[in-house]
Amino acid sequence: RCKCQEEEFERVEAEEKKRKRIEDFKQRQKLSMLGTKYLDARFKTAAITPNNEEAYQKCKNYVLKAKEVLENNIGLYIYGDNSSGKTYLTACMCNYLVEEGYSCIYTNVPTMLAEIQKSFNYDNAMGQADLVTMLQNKSFVFIDDLGKEFLGREFNPGASKFAEKVLLEVLNARYNNGKPTVFTSNYSLSELADSFNLDKAIIERINEMATRMIKLEGDDFRTKVLEEKSKLAKSFGI
Repeated sequence: RCKCQEEEFERVEAEEKKRKRIEDFKQRQKLSMLGTKYLDARFKTAAITPNNEEAYQKCKNYVLKAKEVLENNIGLYIYGDNSSGKTYLTACMCNYLVEEGYSCIYTNVPTMLAEIQKSFNYDNAMGQADLVTMLQNKSFVFIDDLGKEFLGREFNPGASKFAEKVLLEVLNARYNNGKPTVFTSNYSLSELADSFNLDKAIIERINEMATRMIKLEGDDFRTKVLEEKSKLAKSFGI
C-alpha cells in the first residue's frame, strides 16, 4: 500500500476502535443500573458552587485515584439535605469509573428488594443469592439514598427486618471481598443509628467500609430545576 492508503487505513482503524470503545462504554453504563436521567452526568458539566466545591473535589480525587482506591478498599459515605445534589455527584463518579473500564453498579435498597421479589414470579429475575453474588464482584457499588426505605418501619417491622437482612448480606459480601462501596444518604451515620434504630451490625459495617465521610450542604438543586421548568412551561402558555 502507498502512503496515502496506509494513512487512510490507520484513520479507519482508529475510528473503528473509538466506535467500539463508545459502544462498550454505553453498554457498561447500562449495566451500572444508573437511571437514564443521570447517564450524562459528568464532573465537567456539574454545577459547582462554594457550598459543594470541596465535596466535588474530594470525589473527583477519589475516581482519579481509582486504581489505588480499589486496591486499598476505600469507600465513601456522602450525606446531606434532600436535593443537595448527592445523586448527581455520585452519578458523575460512576460514569467516570465506567468510562475508565471499571465494573460498577448504581442501586439502592428498594431496587435490590424489588429484584428479589421479582424472582418469586419470574424465572429470569435474580434471587437473593444471585443478587449478592453479582454485587460482591463489581469493582465499585454505589448505594443511593440509604435510610429512606426505613421511614415508618414501625408500621411494617417484618419488611424492615428483611430489608436489613438483605442490606447486611450485601455489605458483608462486599467487605469480605475487599471491594469499595460508596453510600449516599440524607442522614449522618449517627442519625441512621439513633432515628431508625438500624441493626448495630449494619452501622458498624458501614462505618468500617466508609473510609471517609463527606457532607454535602447548602444548595437546593431540585427547587432550582422546578423553577426553571415552571418558567419554561409559562413560556409555552401553560
